[in-house]
Amino acid sequence: MLGLYVIIIQDMRLIKSDDFYSLKVRGYVTMLHLQVLNVLYQPILGFVATTVYHYFYAMREFRKGEPVSFTNVHTHLEFSYDQLSSAISRLEALGLARSFLAEHKEFNEYIIELYAPKDPVQFSEDQIFMHLLNDKVGPRQTQDLVALFTLDAPTRNKEDVSSDFSEVYATDFSLDNGYQNVEKTKLQNVVGGVKLEFDRALFLNILVGERLFSMNAFSEEELHTIEQISGIYALTERAAVDKIGEYYEATKPHGSRIDFKAMRKALNEIMKYGAVRKTLRREHVTKLSGERQKIKLINDMEILGNSEFLSMLNNGVKNAPADERLLQTLSSDYFLRPPVINALVYFTLLNFNDELPRSLVEKLASSLVRKGVTTALDTLDALERPYKREQTASAPSAKPKTKKKDVPETEHDPLDDEIMEILKKYR
Repeated sequence: MLGLYVIIIQDMRLIKSDDFYSLKVRGYVTMLHLQVLNVLYQPILGFVATTVYHYFYAMREFRKGEPVSFTNVHTHLEFSYDQLSSAISRLEALGLARSFLAEHKEFNEYIIELYAPKDPVQFSEDQIFMHLLNDKVGPRQTQDLVALFTLDAPTRNKEDVSSDFSEVYATDFSLDNGYQNVEKTKLQNVVGGVKLEFDRALFLNILVGERLFSMNAFSEEELHTIEQISGIYALTERAAVDKIGEYYEATKPHGSRIDFKAMRKALNEIMKYGAVRKTLRREHVTKLSGERQKIKLINDMEILGNSEFLSMLNNGVKNAPADERLLQTLSSDYFLRPPVINALVYFTLLNFNDELPRSLVEKLASSLVRKGVTTALDTLDALERPYKREQTASAPSAKPKTKKKDVPETEHDPLDDEIMEILKKYR
């Protein structure tokens, strides 16, 4: 293995005192990643390379956007330029960094991209990394180091005597009280007054960094279901992490470790209590200016969870179980974003006697999927265009229209015909 390092170092350009560098962090680096770096990577990297990684990550915002002299690193760490060259080579060899040369008239600049170390599970499953670590510290020490990152096993064969929410808080909370004694923790995800959609990267960052889950603890299907549930109940990423932790069992097979049925049941119960509900949901922020009712309504479609929006349309009355199942179907089977689902529900209730015929809603949803709409405004436009055309088609024209010459006709959208046929069927 020493021969490998010699070759790498020889191929590495020698950093000089008049060279500069700039930094980019190309991944979410959490406290867990830094612990893995110190415990599992350092025997392979060596102290100098590990220290250089920590220095680069800590100084990532130092004079951001402009080149920084390598003399700063040399002075700060008291490493020679040969040591810095070797350290960066080793970081590159293990996938922790990449370097790009930008030649300027007066100096050379190395653009260094930092990448997150592997999480404990990925490291332990990588035969090359485990072999390198085993060569350095021995098999017994290797297993002991990896075991430091093992989660505690769940308690089994014991009676669960934990209190549930309704037992403790049912008499203290109601939808009518003022919640003066409840701490209203603000968990929000807003930028510039506009709500962001569920941020999977942020969710995983909290999950790994604070709850110490491995990055690949969940299957892609489970992650998608988490996003759907967060959309339906308007959960923040942090709230989603907290709820997942309550219904996760590491000993179950990969892909079935979360009891989503119990999680949905608990969320339905929690959403009855306004004070607790507010600590889990995204903050409502006005997205569009103006006081007109339509603008306010579209704003609500964009920022409210599907369950809450439907309840609002029902004047605060609890949603029927069948309607809740329909919302879940639109999210899980048709992959519609929450604002699109809200707009679809509003349009259907408005035009079909305050009813949500399941077959009609699913047919409209299928059309919207093909249309590729992502916002409430685009959804209403796609649904209302054929509806308005049908309403005005039979009305007598007050003035004959003359066809303008040399004006290209608007391209016909077959989706309009499909939606109009649906409208005729259900009217």
